[in-house]
Amino acid sequence: MKEQPEGHYPSTHWLLRRARLADNQPLQDVLIRKGRIARIAAELPTYTDDARQWDLAGRVLLPGLVDLHTHLDKTYSTLENQSGTLLEAIAVWGRFKQQRTQPELATVVRRALCTAIANGVIGLRSHIDISDASDLATVETLLTLRREFSVRIDLQFVALGQPGQSAARDAAMLDALQMGIDFVGGAPALMPDPAATVEAAFALAQRTGKPLDLHIDETEDPHMLTLEQVAELTVAHAMQGQVTVGHCCSLAFAAQSVADRVMDKVAAAQLNVVTLPSCNLVLMGRNMQPTPRGVTRVKELLARGVNVCAASDNVHDPFNPFGAYDPLHIANLAAHTAHMTGAPELYQCLDLVTTHPRRAFGHTTAIAPGAPADLVVVDAQRVLDAVVSLPPRLATFKAGRRVVHTTIEQVWA
Repeated sequence: MKEQPEGHYPSTHWLLRRARLADNQPLQDVLIRKGRIARIAAELPTYTDDARQWDLAGRVLLPGLVDLHTHLDKTYSTLENQSGTLLEAIAVWGRFKQQRTQPELATVVRRALCTAIANGVIGLRSHIDISDASDLATVETLLTLRREFSVRIDLQFVALGQPGQSAARDAAMLDALQMGIDFVGGAPALMPDPAATVEAAFALAQRTGKPLDLHIDETEDPHMLTLEQVAELTVAHAMQGQVTVGHCCSLAFAAQSVADRVMDKVAAAQLNVVTLPSCNLVLMGRNMQPTPRGVTRVKELLARGVNVCAASDNVHDPFNPFGAYDPLHIANLAAHTAHMTGAPELYQCLDLVTTHPRRAFGHTTAIAPGAPADLVVVDAQRVLDAVVSLPPRLATFKAGRRVVHTTIEQVWA
């Protein structure tokens, strides 16, 4: 399999013939003009203008994938973590990041972004550690890379700080947000007073006019339910739809009556919930028997209409040695861990990495006339196989440009 970046980002006019947009439905031709989908029909006429044609021969065409929760500032770093726990990962990371240079960071982030794009990712959100003013150099590096990759992938950044812990740390977060970071972030469960940290995060969001994306309840403690507080504050601040919460692991350990109460509030607050099955399977339940899965209540949240997404989280670092910025692999893993194995549930798992995170990202969710042509061609004949079989991605289109094209050769003796 060979990935080939398209030179000089060629024409945004394409005619994709015989694309599989839905299972058990006729194949469709998709016309792309000026970066948007112009027409969709069972058989479009041959155009004599500069539109390039590609016969997909029944292969699956999906909306471009979005990886809604990652950590580019940590990626492809040391894998040292002998206990495999979250606390050791934090300690190892703290030592490693003091030694890494900004050019080294830029190299691994470019590698991560190219990997993601080749896997069909057209939008990616990354949390960036903001512990003090020294982390602003990392912010500048990632903002520079956002500009460099702007025609190939949309990037959003979260200030993963420690709101309310000290004036210096609050100042560093405020500086990062003023530099161009998009979201207020934090990990309240790791702070001495989680409830106060949540309050401080909302206060900073109100001060800056930024939305929130928080690490919430990444713990097995059934009594750690800052998720409920986040839902209540979201409604109190009239921020419905503007708050994203990742992990939410303790919800899986709470009593059913408590979990029902919290999930009802999550639905009312219109929170975006991101499950992170790879990292949570690695980190959660290390000292528990039998070892729990450690992921949040995906099926019950979906049943309440919550916008549940699935994402990579950490990739090749002390928190998680695994991963490849491949949302379809994450959808497959989410299906395993959430016991979503019937066909309707498997289609829902595909939604976790396509329509749902696109909604949270602010992108059009469907392949439809007028929508931006942010697409991925999957080497499969059924949409369901995108989750079940993890087929190769053959091309990624961003705003109508085929930014990468993968060719596959298989030779049998």
